Amino acid sequence: GINAEYGTTALLGHCDGATNLVSCPQSRFLFTAGGKVCRMWEVNPDVLHGTAALGGSGLDPFYQLLEGGKGGPLAREMEEYFYYAQMRSQSVATTEHRKVGKYVTLDEVPNIMRALGFYPSELEVQDMINEVKFSQYVETGKTVTEIDLATLIKLYCNHRPVFGLPLYKVYDAFHTLAGADGNAQIDRGLLLSLLQNRGEHISEPELAEYLASLLDLYGSATNTEDKMAAVEPSKVGETLEAILPEILDADLFTEHILGFVPATVE
Repeated sequence: GINAEYGTTALLGHCDGATNLVSCPQSRFLFTAGGKVCRMWEVNPDVLHGTAALGGSGLDPFYQLLEGGKGGPLAREMEEYFYYAQMRSQSVATTEHRKVGKYVTLDEVPNIMRALGFYPSELEVQDMINEVKFSQYVETGKTVTEIDLATLIKLYCNHRPVFGLPLYKVYDAFHTLAGADGNAQIDRGLLLSLLQNRGEHISEPELAEYLASLLDLYGSATNTEDKMAAVEPSKVGETLEAILPEILDADLFTEHILGFVPATVE
């Protein structure tokens, strides 16, 4: 795909969102509809293609969207996580000879994205996986089950939020959940219940596993067998109750559970 910086342009045409878009056969005009408004846009594809050509070819346009460029820390970090994902599938603790290849399974995509600081919802994860999974279906009739580093970089650039994850959203959420008293503190049991039952559903075992990973109860264990050896599944709940305080606030949640760097919230 063409990268966002050179291959697209944006204009606000429908404040409530566009519901449909069609082009004329000559591609000189676009028609958009949204709400009670229908608009006709005159377009010049040659200008867009010329601008896209300025961005370079291959991965060059996408590297320009990464902080530091091709040789920057983010690009190197993506490469490290890509190969670490291969190690995860072979068990980190194994002493056997590792097989390093050019691909990782699509199941590792959300793990890599979250390691890079992009936290997609489960719906967004499915959108990304399906984008790769069916990318060759029209030509070959087959689905894709693996992803290479180049495709991963494109996927990250095209789907990550422009402004990252602002901490004020976490603080706003705590103020909302805390209720009318406005002290931004939440009972542990209430927070765990909300995480399981509101928004995207998380089962109790899944929530226990996520929290145990965030709190480093599993150490370097990554697969199920290694995790069970580190902490007995029947004792995960008891251990979490002993670690998590009965009352949580936004500072504790972001710094000690999510592991974000402390920041001043205006």
